[in-house]
Amino acid sequence: MDNCLRDTDLQVKSGEEYKAQIDMVILDILEKSETLVFANVVKKAGVTPYIINQYPELRSYILDKMKYEKEVYLMNKKIEKAATNLVKANKTVTFLSIVNRCKFNLDKVYHDELIKNKIRTVIAESMKN
Repeated sequence: MDNCLRDTDLQVKSGEEYKAQIDMVILDILEKSETLVFANVVKKAGVTPYIINQYPELRSYILDKMKYEKEVYLMNKKIEKAATNLVKANKTVTFLSIVNRCKFNLDKVYHDELIKNKIRTVIAESMKN
């Protein structure tokens, strides 16, 4: 019986701790411009098949979070690129000029707080420079 596992050395993470780790890994992958696929996220987050069986909600959480973060990342990149191009062209950086340059649907912009907030922050940054 000397070969039995001892519970004193093991640390078991909760589902929320895994979710926080997954969030950081997804953002890290996007910043490094690596391919964002389920296998890479699981591998880098240290989530094993046993953990996914233990917390079945993690699978859908990872897939939903990957989709959401990818959309937000691409939208932010598009807005920043539009603002940069407007500055290079010596045009005024306004809310509507960014929306038109990005070719966003005005209804989508009106209802999506993330887009509005990102455009506002980009305008504020361009005013400082």
